Amino acid sequence: MPDSTKVSLLDQIGLSDGLSRGAVGLLVLALAASVGSIEDASAILAASKAIVVDRFDFVFIALANLAIIVVVLAGLHPAGARRLGTEDERPEFSRGAWIAMLFSAGLASGILYWAAAEPILHMQSNPLLSANPEPGEASRLAMQITVMHWGIHGWAIYVVVALVLGIQSYRHGQPLRFRIVLLPILGETWTHRWPGRSVDLLALFGTICGVATSIGLSAASMNATLSSLFPMSVSTFNQVVIIASVSVLGIFSALSGVDSGIRRLSSLNAWVSFGLALAFLVLGPTAEVLSLIGRTFVDYVVEVIPLGLYRGATPEARSWQGDWTVFYWAWWLAWAPFVSLFIARISRGRTIREFVVTVMFLPTAITLVWMAIFGGTAIVQEQLIPGSISDAVNIDYSLGIVAVIQGLGYPGLVLPLLAVASFLLFTWLITSLDSATLVMCQLLGVEKSRAATVFWGMALAVVAALLLVAGGLQALQAASIVVGLPLAFVVAVLALGLVRDLLASRV
Repeated sequence: MPDSTKVSLLDQIGLSDGLSRGAVGLLVLALAASVGSIEDASAILAASKAIVVDRFDFVFIALANLAIIVVVLAGLHPAGARRLGTEDERPEFSRGAWIAMLFSAGLASGILYWAAAEPILHMQSNPLLSANPEPGEASRLAMQITVMHWGIHGWAIYVVVALVLGIQSYRHGQPLRFRIVLLPILGETWTHRWPGRSVDLLALFGTICGVATSIGLSAASMNATLSSLFPMSVSTFNQVVIIASVSVLGIFSALSGVDSGIRRLSSLNAWVSFGLALAFLVLGPTAEVLSLIGRTFVDYVVEVIPLGLYRGATPEARSWQGDWTVFYWAWWLAWAPFVSLFIARISRGRTIREFVVTVMFLPTAITLVWMAIFGGTAIVQEQLIPGSISDAVNIDYSLGIVAVIQGLGYPGLVLPLLAVASFLLFTWLITSLDSATLVMCQLLGVEKSRAATVFWGMALAVVAALLLVAGGLQALQAASIVVGLPLAFVVAVLALGLVRDLLASRV
């Protein structure tokens, strides 16, 4: 009797076959080993990341640019007028709710964590900066690099994967599982056997590592902002406590479903984000930031392709690129199974052309404005008072947003703005966890199981906490890059399959 109960529980959480149990078992052993020997685990992750960056950085760079080409082809192709569904089908969600969910699921708290810190870090040092930079060159390059990391390259990866998922599921009647991206290449027989199942599990691991990275960054930012509001230190322990607390709310949100929980929370995130950005624009150096928005847009359009094709020529440049650009492309890839499945789930009824244009370009435009407001404010403050932002960022990246708020020059508004930033990080963290939990259950075919939702929501929080303990941001970055490499080859294969289907008019 106990055995049947155990098997029944495994079935409920999606571990009904030996392949999935073995794969998850290996993950558990790896995490246990990491906790048992944190220094060894950090060293292994760092060494693995170094190998991937040294030998395969060109794979990430090539794939990010290939994704843009494929997406443009899909948008210009006559099949772009077709819908993701039947031709008379209409979207399930309003355009506003759809965009809010795209924004929350695809970006989450990272844009608040990095918005102030990343431009300052690039302004201090990057391999593209000349030996004797002209006035304004450092800040201009810093914004170009920052927006490039958050722009169309990453969103193109999401679009390619989500488009294949949407076409195969809504136009060809396949179940919405990550494995169906292999249909154009492997055919139905092998896609639904062990190769397809293995890709589902790879997508599961990518989701765990990618979202765990974001959860770790969110917890660090929340810890930094909360430490300015309450007497608490910025420490790994407090960040683990934050993850544990928020995971409970994330699981409750996931149990309520897409329409009730995630849609409403995403809309709230969008409005609060707009309010915070508007406050920064009004309270900060408004004229300089408005000018920076226009200049950054022009620079991005002109430089996005050359920057996207850049590959470091020296060991120092390659090391910088591994820490930044390759990490970002790997992070987008690790997020691709989760975000693309979610985007496909909420995009039924949209035309292919509307899908391509909106998902790739609108979030990029929003992110450009966001980074110009927050990053531009940080740059102006740093230029007026050298060290005012960089000193905080060099201690801990998560302190960047706190330093910028304190540097606005309105002491009475510091606590309210920190409270809004904390709330936004809090809700973004919940949105990341709940949507990722639902997608993980979908990858395992147990999306209707409440037990699976609770189990995988808790598992995601535990992995994020353990990775933080095992080495903080460096461990999270390394894990994302290592998992992103096999996913890069999967995305390359499905992108070529999509091109073949477009050329053969099989969409």
